[in-house]
Amino acid sequence: MKFGQFEIIRWHPDLSDSQSINGVMEKIELGDELGMDEIWIGEHHFSRHGLVSGIFSMLGSVAQRTKNARIGTAVVVLPFHNPIQVAEEAATVDILSGGRLTLGVGAGYQAREFHGFGVNIEEARRRFREYLDVILKSWEDGPLTYKGDFIDVEDILVIPKPIQKPHIPIQIAVSTSPESVDFAASKGLPIMVGGPTAAMGQVPQVIRLWHERMEHYGHPHEHIDLGVAMNIYVAPTMAEAESDLAGLEDEINAEFKRVGNPRSATGKIPEDYKHWALRDEDRELGAERAREEGILPLIGTPEVVIERIEILRSKGINSIRGSFGAAGLEQEKALRSMRMFADEVMPRFAEEIVATTA
Repeated sequence: MKFGQFEIIRWHPDLSDSQSINGVMEKIELGDELGMDEIWIGEHHFSRHGLVSGIFSMLGSVAQRTKNARIGTAVVVLPFHNPIQVAEEAATVDILSGGRLTLGVGAGYQAREFHGFGVNIEEARRRFREYLDVILKSWEDGPLTYKGDFIDVEDILVIPKPIQKPHIPIQIAVSTSPESVDFAASKGLPIMVGGPTAAMGQVPQVIRLWHERMEHYGHPHEHIDLGVAMNIYVAPTMAEAESDLAGLEDEINAEFKRVGNPRSATGKIPEDYKHWALRDEDRELGAERAREEGILPLIGTPEVVIERIEILRSKGINSIRGSFGAAGLEQEKALRSMRMFADEVMPRFAEEIVATTA
């Protein structure tokens, strides 16, 4: 199993934005010390759902505060950025981190964010695919010439170049739609699943679909463990684990339910996002399906969390990116949870790896 952290920095009403950001940076430093394999941060704008608006400036700080863990974006919303600048910024972070960056990218899905940046959400998928192509070409040797629907440049030297060759590893955030999974597989790229928009009961089948489509396109895939984002909270007792988190993110979740989707103010869903029409219902059905399959939140005592991870592993999930605790949780409890996870949960799976390879 591979374990990492996933942070978007949800903003609790009882804390200032600076307290929230600094608290998460402390968790990130601790995660690196505790042996987390990866540390991921995700971009969001204009709501309490996430405070990582300056994702590359934050990544530069993460690169300097960590030594061992890979660092990654989960994700950079490409339609909000000039892709040439994304290529430059990512290459810079790759250098600062000593070649530890993975660039996770996505098309975005929140109508409020697109409106805030003056970007037409109807163009999101087209921009995403073109911008991804521009980024990859920007990292090649020599100057960049590109003529597309949105980017038209000639003989531009995009520097610096990344340390990692042939380029920084890329992962694509996907919805549960077969089309988005197929696009990632057609490029031979890993996908990212889970998180607050996911119907967890569908994650195992999305992973299976990606492997099937990778096979279809002739890309090696069996050696790749797809990362799944999940909440994690470990406490001495089940009662404490559940009571510590109770109600903390209710206000944030209520706001997210209003704005965390591609619907316009009139309720219209863009053509490329038709699979979102029943997303709330899908999440409810997905949660029920997850319970039926034994997929339960990674919340509880170390023993309970170990049991629940074993179930996830049995369903083909071998890489978990944890959001430890919740917005508004006492910082010491969040840090305690991370230490308990590292001391009492992670070694169990490390021991099994050693046993199976001995």
